[in-house]
Amino acid sequence: MSAPVKRDRARAFVPELIPEPADIERTGPLDAKEQQQLERIHAARDNHQAAKWMRGKALEAAFRRRLFRGEDGQRTRQQYLDDEWDGISESAAYREIGEWPLARAISDMCERPAPDSHVRALVDVAEQQGHEAVAHWYAELRRHGQQAGHRVTAEVVANLADYLHKGTAPERLEPFFTPRQLPPSRPARPARRTAGEPVEGTVVTQARNEHEPSFPNLGMNGTDPAGSFPNLGMSEPGTVPAAQAPGRWAMSAEHVGRLSAWLEAEAAKDSISPEDAADHLVQALTGGGLPLRYWTAARAQA
Repeated sequence: MSAPVKRDRARAFVPELIPEPADIERTGPLDAKEQQQLERIHAARDNHQAAKWMRGKALEAAFRRRLFRGEDGQRTRQQYLDDEWDGISESAAYREIGEWPLARAISDMCERPAPDSHVRALVDVAEQQGHEAVAHWYAELRRHGQQAGHRVTAEVVANLADYLHKGTAPERLEPFFTPRQLPPSRPARPARRTAGEPVEGTVVTQARNEHEPSFPNLGMNGTDPAGSFPNLGMSEPGTVPAAQAPGRWAMSAEHVGRLSAWLEAEAAKDSISPEDAADHLVQALTGGGLPLRYWTAARAQA
């Protein structure tokens, strides 16, 4: 495998390096000037991602050095975040602190930062196996995907994370690009139902394995460690409470269909894939530390 091409980092990136947007009708291969302009555009993209892990490092420095306490020595962490970090929560700050070492290791290894969803899929195993080791396998995954013409999605990265959790080095990378197997489909529910009638989910009793997704019907990347994915607020009256269920709860086919259709429509508006939209939704619901009662209360107030 060929090593990634080193970029010239001697010159610091500044906004003036970005070409001015202009309509230019040209065809054929890029000339040398156009290639340089494209490289600067990509440098702006990478600069944004690098600034994000630097933000996490800055937060950790402020917390561990207790620089947040202010001139009077009385300011709390949350008061500091309210004053200086646009009011983000402490849980969000600690999430950024936990992610930045891996994000930096990947950026150094790949010569290009990784998407947030990829870092979050790997951060837990990186704490166990080491940031450099996990960054190495992520770089190998990206290189294999590029050579084989495969997209490296958050689900593919989650497959790698599941394997690395076992503590062994992958012998082959191709299996990580194989879609996870879906469970057997359920009979379709009647299309019509009475208003107010509860929509029931299903408790799946079969055992999980390392290749089984925690939320298979939407192609999620397994962000819910419990595997039940409760934070979508889909457990309506008539379902089996997770604490009492003998197995793993899964959403009903009707809920999956409605949510999938909505994700597809919203993804089209934003010109992204439904898979990426699903990843964003999972992170928004489960990654901010907000309990289910937050969403149900908001609906009740509406």
